[in-house]
Amino acid sequence: MTCDRCGRDVKTCDCPPPTPAPPPPSDFQLRVRRERRRGKWNTVVAGLEADAAQQKTLLKTLRTSLGAGGGVSDGELVLQGDHRDAVVARLVEIGYRAKPAGG
Repeated sequence: MTCDRCGRDVKTCDCPPPTPAPPPPSDFQLRVRRERRRGKWNTVVAGLEADAAQQKTLLKTLRTSLGAGGGVSDGELVLQGDHRDAVVARLVEIGYRAKPAGG
């Protein structure tokens, strides 16, 4: 067998092993809720069990589209402000399965 990258025999190949592809967005069931933290409304996206890079990429996409700040806290995406419905709509548009939670 030969390596797809360098064309040498697999036993003598020095290429790094291929990185696994991240799971597709449709594999995650996300819940979007509103919370009051320190007296202000925040939108929290829970259920994203992905690596830190994928979380940061999604967070940046949401922050840019909403014009809001935010960060990652305990594996959940936290956006400043009450944007629950807009976040659910944007996540569904991207390809995630998302549901609003709470009242």
